[in-house]
Amino acid sequence: MNIHIIGGGVIGFCAAYYLRKQGYEVTLIDKGDFSEGCSFGNAGMVVPSHFIPMATPGVIAKGLKWMFNSSSPFYIRPRVNTALIQWLWEFYKACDPKKVEQAMPVLRDLNEGSKLLYRSLSEELELSFDFEQKGLIMLYRTAKGEKEEIATAEIAAQLGVSAQLLSASQVQELEQGTRLESRGGIYYPGDAHLSPHTFMKVMKNRLKEMGVDFLAHTPIIAWETTKDNITHLIKANNEKIPVDQVVLATGSWSEKLLKKLSINMLIQDGKGYSITLPEPAHRPNIPSILSEDKVAITPMGKDLRFGGTLELGGMRERVNNKRVQGILSALPQYYPELSLPNPKDLNVWLGFRPCSPDGLPYIGRTQKFPNLIVASGHAMMGMSLGPITGKMVAEIVQQKATSVDNTLLLPERYA
Repeated sequence: MNIHIIGGGVIGFCAAYYLRKQGYEVTLIDKGDFSEGCSFGNAGMVVPSHFIPMATPGVIAKGLKWMFNSSSPFYIRPRVNTALIQWLWEFYKACDPKKVEQAMPVLRDLNEGSKLLYRSLSEELELSFDFEQKGLIMLYRTAKGEKEEIATAEIAAQLGVSAQLLSASQVQELEQGTRLESRGGIYYPGDAHLSPHTFMKVMKNRLKEMGVDFLAHTPIIAWETTKDNITHLIKANNEKIPVDQVVLATGSWSEKLLKKLSINMLIQDGKGYSITLPEPAHRPNIPSILSEDKVAITPMGKDLRFGGTLELGGMRERVNNKRVQGILSALPQYYPELSLPNPKDLNVWLGFRPCSPDGLPYIGRTQKFPNLIVASGHAMMGMSLGPITGKMVAEIVQQKATSVDNTLLLPERYA
């Protein structure tokens, strides 16, 4: 049986890896050349600490304040759009304590499972992609930020996620790479990180060695179906690719393709930015997130990457300088020794993170077309959840129980 995977990011690569290990013939299809997208420019964090979905009680009020500030961590570009309105309505309904309580252990288990798989992959591939478990520090500089992070740490303890409350001096004692200024932080020792661009390069080479076929520069624009089966993928030149089973892993572009099958899967693009500094003189050793500013800092080999923001803007591929400036302005408040080049000289990367309304990914078969499996909607955790998603896709193809229960992750839950 040949499995066709649409999407050449980390989700597609990991699905191809675990499917090929089970003996399936696998073809990876991408509209680009397998060298771009969120899987290459993200923060590279693997985060069991991120068990709380974006849709939580209280986030609506904060979001309403932020959404009118184009330099804020969360921004919605004002526009009249039916899909956005529907997404926001479902987002509002997802901000329910019971739904959040159901979602948290699922996100915890997905991230923890993925971390273990990354460790196994680093041994199986016998090549380095800078995977390290040094933990993550949630830094804060205000009393309000401290209160919010302590509350999260208390929930973490209830879920069995290790979290340590650190004073400012304890944070500095932990972080030996550079001077830090903060009120304190919460340290999650179970988190890990890696260099995503290196991982993608290593995986691509290994998949080729394993016999996976790659179809680059092949955008899929439509489907050919029978009543309950997908029979062909239709390329931009109208050529057809016959298929047995299909995995859709096209991130923010998944919703548009599924609409052509009359499947309503809600996704909004969450545009974000990152900047990589090559070999900075004063580089943190431990990844961190600047709590109030929602900026992620990750050491990658000898380099340093920082990024953030979430902008629901309708897939506009242009850099919003105000939002980049919001990231840059936050850094010296915590890392005073970090030297930043002139903003005009920075190479700013941008990517679109596929966000579901409830903060959970979509992983599962569609009911309408049983030979179609969806693996999308991972938002800012695509890299973190890549291996576990890939393994679950392989389990679904084999009709096995998934490593993490996917009852809450089904792709047609908003049908």
